[in-house]
Amino acid sequence: MKKCLCAVPLILLICFSFACQDKAAMAELEKYRAQAKLEEQNKAQAKRYFEGLDSGDVEKALAIVDEVFMPGCITHSAGGDLQGIEQVKQYVKNVFLIWSDLHHPIEQIMATGDIVITRIIFKAKQTGEFMGIPATGKQVSVPVIYIYRFEDGKVKEGWLDWDSSLVMMMQLGMELKPTEAKK
Repeated sequence: MKKCLCAVPLILLICFSFACQDKAAMAELEKYRAQAKLEEQNKAQAKRYFEGLDSGDVEKALAIVDEVFMPGCITHSAGGDLQGIEQVKQYVKNVFLIWSDLHHPIEQIMATGDIVITRIIFKAKQTGEFMGIPATGKQVSVPVIYIYRFEDGKVKEGWLDWDSSLVMMMQLGMELKPTEAKK
């Protein structure tokens, strides 16, 4: 009987050791689950923005901008920075003035931490003036990469990268010609 009583503290010590290890592992697992959940929520917000543009309804798209972007956000592109949600909204209004039949199929979307990277194909019909080109009624299809940094579930900063402006211009009927050499 005494041998059994001596073994009880040893067994309790072993159980306690495993329980502590289990708690640390569970805490680590919970941390990864929380991060994965946050990344999925951020990806869903990025998708919502494109769904708003694709709705064909400028008012719906603007309402979604309010839900997805922070008031003090900034987005960067080769054309210049948009500072604040009002400039993002103006950009969206201009998109609707220039393009119709908007589609942004998502080719790839990934998240790491607070960053979401989305590779889409911008598909639309030019029904308004674009960079001095009058409305052509032509369809364009160009790849675009958006990178967003989220804070509190909304876009705080974004980067728009579409190297294919030349491809778009050619799809609209523009020709690339070298400049004449000066004599």
